[in-house]
Amino acid sequence: MEFLQRLLCTALSVASIFYFIVKTSLSHWKRRGILHEKPKFLVGNLRGVGTKRHISAVLEQIYEKYKGQAPFIGCYAYLKPMVLVLDLELVRNVLVTHSDNFRERGVFGNAPHDPLSANLLQQDGAAWHRLSIAVCPTFEEERISQMLPTLERVAATMHRSLTQSQPPNAVPIDKLVDCYNIDVISTLAFGISGETLLNTDTEFRRMARSYLKDFNMFRLYFLMYFPNLARLLRYKNYEQAATHYFLKLVRQKLFEQEWSRIDNRNSFFQMFAELKRHRDPERRLSDEEIAAQAFSFILMGLETCNSAMTFCLYELALQPDLQRLVREEIRGVCRQNENGMDNARLKQMRLLKQCLHETLRKHTPYAFLLRNTNEDYEVPNSVFMLCTDNHLVIPVAAIHRDPELYPEPNKFDPERFNKENVKRRHPMAFLPFGVGRRYCLAQKFAEMQMLVGLASLLRDFSFSPCPETPIPLVYDNTRLVLAPKGQLKLAVQHV
Repeated sequence: MEFLQRLLCTALSVASIFYFIVKTSLSHWKRRGILHEKPKFLVGNLRGVGTKRHISAVLEQIYEKYKGQAPFIGCYAYLKPMVLVLDLELVRNVLVTHSDNFRERGVFGNAPHDPLSANLLQQDGAAWHRLSIAVCPTFEEERISQMLPTLERVAATMHRSLTQSQPPNAVPIDKLVDCYNIDVISTLAFGISGETLLNTDTEFRRMARSYLKDFNMFRLYFLMYFPNLARLLRYKNYEQAATHYFLKLVRQKLFEQEWSRIDNRNSFFQMFAELKRHRDPERRLSDEEIAAQAFSFILMGLETCNSAMTFCLYELALQPDLQRLVREEIRGVCRQNENGMDNARLKQMRLLKQCLHETLRKHTPYAFLLRNTNEDYEVPNSVFMLCTDNHLVIPVAAIHRDPELYPEPNKFDPERFNKENVKRRHPMAFLPFGVGRRYCLAQKFAEMQMLVGLASLLRDFSFSPCPETPIPLVYDNTRLVLAPKGQLKLAVQHV
């Protein structure tokens, strides 16, 4: 009996301490006197995220509720206090004007035990600065334009695979563009011939689709809230089999290139390989670092490009007149350059690019950007201050769907991105790739990759809804990157 009483007292004590910790954590913004969204016990403001709601919808709801009341508000990711930035001028200060105060993303990385995390996205501080200096020249526009012929070859294979199947029936568009983007990445980032469009069950595709351990918001929260503990426990983001595969692949290709001495700078992998032999030790990359930079194309580019291309084709399928105008533009540009596409011709596809940008606005792949404050920061023209180590969330998807910036935000209207309309909007009103010192270095390449793929498909094929096409569209709430729930099928016909 005495044992039971002690056990009960211990349980009550533990529960009381736990309750006190939770309530203290969830009263952070109230104690500071900061306007905030009232949190729910344990889950903060993430109730239903990953099951009933997508993170995009949650951030949009909070943004619309508090926009205009303050430059930022407080919110909670489970027990973690976060700053939700609402004002576009503050967004510009954080990302551009005063970016020195917000140098870090705060994304978990553990390079010593998880070598693929030694990429630019997951590095901060001195490690990021060194990598950035070494890798930035790789993404210069002149170098990227040299890869256009390779993109055309991969796109031609996609075109051929679709022609051979000659389907008047439903085609899983998301799978088609996934194979295209995987072949682009395998060819240009890893230096191996892409075969996924001809054989969807390649080892590269299996690893590119299974590298990440089961994702959930709680794991993301744990890594953000307790990064040092996670490193002490040697936590790894990526599956061991995938890590071993990509490291082995890169080492093998580096060995082959070392002996062949090919001086052909038409792929990212070849330019990364040059950094292994760089004369400056600070800019020299190890095999593991090269593998991590190549892997970053899968980590940051694969799902993003899949999402944008899939949704763009979906939207054009619902607007056949707009699709016809895009096709006429593509064919007109192609007739002017029968020997193949070049950068100048690609830029002439203005309507196609507007459609792509409107897709990135309406169906923003990543709902938010993350930044950390390095030191106390007084918000200009206000009485507010952001404290050191505040975690900032910039709700990109919510900004993209703000009716004051984009009237009728649920409407797909590429004219929002003609030159005149773009000039009239705040420069921070469109942020699919971020801006400032931590923007996506591969932005120009990603756009070129998607435009070439879309142009190849839309030039000779028409897309339309079929009985299996979801109308209205339903998103997959379990994924961080915005994606359709289940396969997205469209009817495809050669025209």
